[in-house]
Amino acid sequence: MKTLRRYLTAQYDWTGLSRRICRSPAREIAALSSVAVFVLALIVLYHLYVEHVEISVLRSTSMGMEHMFGRITYFTVAVFLIPAFFMASNVARMLPLTMRHGPNEAIPLKFYLAEAKTIFLEMVTHERILKCPASMQKRRWAMHWCLAFGCSLMFVIKFFFLRWFQTDKIYPLYNPQRWLGYLAFAGLLVGSLDILIERTRKAGLREAILPVLLLLTALSGMAVHILRYVGLGLGAHYAYAVHLMIAVPMLLVEVPFGSSSHMIYRPLALYFAAVKERALEAQAVKEEKTA
Repeated sequence: MKTLRRYLTAQYDWTGLSRRICRSPAREIAALSSVAVFVLALIVLYHLYVEHVEISVLRSTSMGMEHMFGRITYFTVAVFLIPAFFMASNVARMLPLTMRHGPNEAIPLKFYLAEAKTIFLEMVTHERILKCPASMQKRRWAMHWCLAFGCSLMFVIKFFFLRWFQTDKIYPLYNPQRWLGYLAFAGLLVGSLDILIERTRKAGLREAILPVLLLLTALSGMAVHILRYVGLGLGAHYAYAVHLMIAVPMLLVEVPFGSSSHMIYRPLALYFAAVKERALEAQAVKEEKTA
């Protein structure tokens, strides 16, 4: 199944990057490392030439992070929109490939609308995992759902409510701003650890890159939070740089070109299959009536 998933991902991707990444863990790590170095260079250049901070001050002085919050919003939006563009263009390529052996006539829009529920159900319920062997299905479903929940919640937080979360303000423990972050962290931590343990036991490093990145993203983000709340501003500043160097490569490389792209392709493939099946049934009924 994993081999088929990689093959189809490479077929959908028009850039050819997925093919190279899926064939070689070394290339995947090299791509992630290159983006991480680029992010570090951006951080340094931003402080030196935009904020005009001396390198000695940047290295040893606690400044808080408020000076970054204005522009980091645009940077965050760009980091989300770039993989979204590649995924959308790949889906546009995926549609004719999936429907190639469909009905002879054009599929009416009403069939696409009628099966829209398929995408929602697959993304939210993950019900097909429950078809795994009974000894593992419930635990695997729960862990997979936790990971998907953590990723989805973190996306909503970062994309729509970044200015609320990206702040130097200290909130009390009961504030929902903190608990939403804790819920996202818990989902990422539990889900990625479970997958990491399972994959390293069965498949080794090749299948562990994504859960490692998810785990490190969660841990580095929590490190920023803890360091900031205990008053270690310089440590929080360094931890934030490390957090960006982990999260940004994951979003720019793994999401559109790596194994995590299946979170979009799989429900869409099931959706397109359901639409095609409905169209073929309608065509069969029409042919019977005209026979």
